[in-house]
Amino acid sequence: MRCGYTLKPKLIIILLLLVMVPLGLLTWLGSRLIASQRVAVERSFLALQQAKLADVETTISKVLARREQRLVKLGGSLSLTAEAMRETVRSEPWIRQVFLLDRDGKLLHPSPAGPLSMAERAFINRAGQIFDDRDVFLRPAGERPGERPAQADHGWYTWYWRSGLNILLWQRLGNGAILGFELDRFRLIADIISELPDTRSPASLEARLTLTDSRDRVLYQWGDYNPGENEAPATSLALAAPLKPWHLAIYTGGVSPSGVFDSGTQFFLILGLCALGLALLGLAIYFYRESSRELRDAGQRVSFVNHVSHELKTPLTNIRMYAELLQEHLGGEDQRASRHLEVVVSESQRLSRLIDNVLTFSRHQRGTLKLRKLPGVVDEIIGRLLEQSARALSEKNIEFDFERGAPRRVLLDEDVLRQIINNLLTNVEKYAPGGRLTIRTSQAENRTRITVADSGPGVPASCKERVFEPFFRLGSAVSEGAAGTGIGLSIARDLARLHGGDLELVPSDSGAVFEMTLVTETESQDESADCRR
Repeated sequence: MRCGYTLKPKLIIILLLLVMVPLGLLTWLGSRLIASQRVAVERSFLALQQAKLADVETTISKVLARREQRLVKLGGSLSLTAEAMRETVRSEPWIRQVFLLDRDGKLLHPSPAGPLSMAERAFINRAGQIFDDRDVFLRPAGERPGERPAQADHGWYTWYWRSGLNILLWQRLGNGAILGFELDRFRLIADIISELPDTRSPASLEARLTLTDSRDRVLYQWGDYNPGENEAPATSLALAAPLKPWHLAIYTGGVSPSGVFDSGTQFFLILGLCALGLALLGLAIYFYRESSRELRDAGQRVSFVNHVSHELKTPLTNIRMYAELLQEHLGGEDQRASRHLEVVVSESQRLSRLIDNVLTFSRHQRGTLKLRKLPGVVDEIIGRLLEQSARALSEKNIEFDFERGAPRRVLLDEDVLRQIINNLLTNVEKYAPGGRLTIRTSQAENRTRITVADSGPGVPASCKERVFEPFFRLGSAVSEGAAGTGIGLSIARDLARLHGGDLELVPSDSGAVFEMTLVTETESQDESADCRR
C-alpha cells in the first residue's frame, strides 16, 4: 500500500514554492533596497568629494583675489613712465610685464617703435594679437568676442601662447587709458601651491587630489592614494576665472562608503535570508512530515478497510445467494416473508456495491486495476441493472426512463460498466429523491456514450471538477442526510478513463447530468483487447 501513498508531485511543488517564493521576493526587495541605499550613499559621497574640491577652489580664488587687490592698488599709484613701469617689473617678481594702451588702443609701453629689452620684445610677440581689439580688456575673462563690453574698471584676461596659459589684469584709468599687468605663471602656481595641503597630507578614505592645467598636465597633487594610469577621477571641478581652463580632480580608486555599505548590508541580508530560509525549510519539512504521516495513516486505514472488505465479501455473497434461492423457493406463498427477503437481497446488493467500490479504490491506489473485455450489449447490461435497482429507486420515489441507443454487440468490461452505472444510480438515490431519472445511450464507430440525468438540485459550477475528487462531499443542504464514502464518482471516472473514455459533469438547466464515453470496439475491429485481460 505504501507505493500508492507517496508524496504527490503537486504537494512537493507547493512545498518548494512555500520556501522559494518568499525567499525570492525578499531577495528582490533586499536587492532593490541595497541598490537604492547605494545610490543615496554614492550621491552623498560624491557631494562630499565635490565639497572638498570646492574648498580647494575657494583657497585658490583667495590667492587670486589678493593678487587682484594688490595689482589694482599698485596701478592706482604707479607713475606711467617707461622707467617706472620697468622698475615695477624688476622689483615685483610675480609681475612678468607691464603694458599701457592709450584711449585709442595704441600700445604706448613697451613701445614697438622705441628701444626694447628682450623681455619686452617677447611680450609684444606673445601678446600682440590681443592689442588689435581694445574692447577685449573690457570683457570679463572667458567672455566671447562680439558680446557687449562690460562696464568695469578692471578685470582679468587670459590667452594662450605656445606652452600654456597667460594671465593679465587690466585696469582702466581716468583718462581712458588701459594699464595692464601680466602675471608670472610659474610664480602664480608657486603661490597657489603654497596655500594647498602638503603632498603627503592624508585624505579621508585614501584619496588623491590633483590640480591640472588646460592640457591635463598635473601642476600639483596631494594625498596617499596613487591612481592608475587610465583611472578616471571620482569627480572634478573647473576653477573660477581667470583659471577656468584649470581643473581640480579627486581620485578614490573606486573605494567609497557604498562599498563598505554594500558588504555590511549584503552580509546582514544574506544572514537574514539564510535564517528565513531555514525557518521556511523547517516549516516545509514539518508539512512534509505531517502530510506523509496523514498519507501513511490514510494508507493504513484503506488497507484495513480493504482487508475487512475482502473478509466481508465472501459471507455477504453467500447471504445474498441463499436469500435469492429462498426467495425463489417460497415463490408467492408467503407474501410477508417474500417482502422481508426482498429487503435482505436489496440491502445485500447495496452492501456488495459499497464493498466493490472500496476494493476498486484500493486496487486503483496500488495501480492494479485491469480490464477484462468480453462481447456484450450496453443496452442489455443497463436494462438488467435498472431492473435490479427498480425497487431501490421506487423506494426513493424516483421515476426513470431509459432511451436505448446502443444495441450493437461490442467488447467491454461488463463489471466495470455495471460498477460505473451503479455508482451513478446511487448518486441519484442520494441527491435526487422524488425526482426523475433519464438514461440515454448512443453508439458511433468505436465509442459508446451514456448520459445519466436527474432532476435534483444539481452541482454548483465551482464544484464541477471537485465532485470527482476522492472523499469530497458537497456542503450545505445539498448533501444533508446523504450518507456515503465519497469515492463513488471518483471511482466511476477512473474506471471510465481506464476503459479509454471519460466521465464528465456537463452543464444543464436543472439537475445533474453526467456524460460518460467508453471505447467499445467490435470483435472484428480490435482483437488486441484480449491482451489486457
